[in-house]
Amino acid sequence: MPDRLLGPPGEEVLLMGNEAIARGMLEAGIAVASAYPGTPSTEIVEALSRVAETVGIYVEWSTNEKVAIEVAIGASMCGVRAAVAMKHVGVNVASDPLMSLGYSGAEGGLVIVTADDPNAHSSQNEQDNRYYGMHAYIPVFEPSSPGEAKDLARDLYDLSEKFKTAVFLRPTTRVCHVRGNVVLGELKKPMKKGVFCRDYSRWVLLPVNSRRLHEEAVERIEKLSESLHEFKYNFLKKGNGSFGVIASGVAYTYAVEALKELGVYEEATLLKLASTYPLPKRMLKEFFESIQGEILV
Repeated sequence: MPDRLLGPPGEEVLLMGNEAIARGMLEAGIAVASAYPGTPSTEIVEALSRVAETVGIYVEWSTNEKVAIEVAIGASMCGVRAAVAMKHVGVNVASDPLMSLGYSGAEGGLVIVTADDPNAHSSQNEQDNRYYGMHAYIPVFEPSSPGEAKDLARDLYDLSEKFKTAVFLRPTTRVCHVRGNVVLGELKKPMKKGVFCRDYSRWVLLPVNSRRLHEEAVERIEKLSESLHEFKYNFLKKGNGSFGVIASGVAYTYAVEALKELGVYEEATLLKLASTYPLPKRMLKEFFESIQGEILV
């Protein structure tokens, strides 16, 4: 029986959020995937490992999250698209190379999945890794459903390569483990042979290099913030201006449900954010200018 992860384009299938993320990565043409297991992230690389031989990609369970991210960074440095997945506390283990990655940036598209666990369903804490993005100058994107998770995981590779930066994909437990209908896209053939450019001024973070790269990282975030006004996963629904709501990730779906239940959905001005760092400043300005009453975040 064919794996549902390899269904034909246009087919609508029922996938777990983590499986949808894996499918999106295959549609982006990743060649390397690494991870350290931990709920709610585990099924992403489990799903990729099921089809790795069929599609011809390299997948590994690494010794720990630090090793996993270094495997993915190495692939990216050679121009190969790569993915790394871990739960939120795993990013603590990976934080040493992560902080340098924010300065040096990426060559091949690089998506880092931080599967956060609000309410600590299977974790020792409630850690919000959007702060890691801000700390490391690495953009953070949040899907609100399995379908959006698949599309976002795919499209972030183009954004990563356009801006020469790694990106965080931050699903939470409810998105990772819910099942939803997902429309499959084209599978992209992975580029498996990379070329490493020995650019010491970029990859070797001596102070003379890191100070310059720090400035470039700040500039990169500013340029990205400006471009996110047109990012299709962010959108603004205008109401009558009496009040506004800003929401991201699965919280957006809760907000829509609550507004409809209260009978005030049409009146609400609703800003849906998929990019929570950096924020789309022009879109925020438009949102605030359209509100005369209260704003709920």
